[in-house]
Amino acid sequence: MSPVTALAVLGLLNAAYLYWQHRQVARGRTMFCLLGGDCEAIVESNYGRSFGVKNEIWGLAYYLLLILAPYLNFPLPITFIAVISATLFSLYLFCLQAFVLKKFCSWCLIAIAVNLSIFLYLLFI
Repeated sequence: MSPVTALAVLGLLNAAYLYWQHRQVARGRTMFCLLGGDCEAIVESNYGRSFGVKNEIWGLAYYLLLILAPYLNFPLPITFIAVISATLFSLYLFCLQAFVLKKFCSWCLIAIAVNLSIFLYLLFI
């Protein structure tokens, strides 16, 4: 398994867990945050959706794309554009957490770290 695939699997599991936790909020449960932060405030904010779709759904689709890309013979430039886009979007979401919401979600930070790691790996291989 390549490092990108391993990181994408980690990202997929993280996004799936975040999605599951968010679904639990609808059932009256609170989200668990590794940092003791307020994950609900982040995912329920106006920034928790992009183009009307929950960000964790975008994450699931992105990580699945990365996992399946080698088997679907995706051209490397398209895959790299997806990685750059995800990394820039992750940095945008980090800035929103840090400067606008002034709160952090551990699961969101894990996704940001995974996306940045994938980008840096591809940049320096």
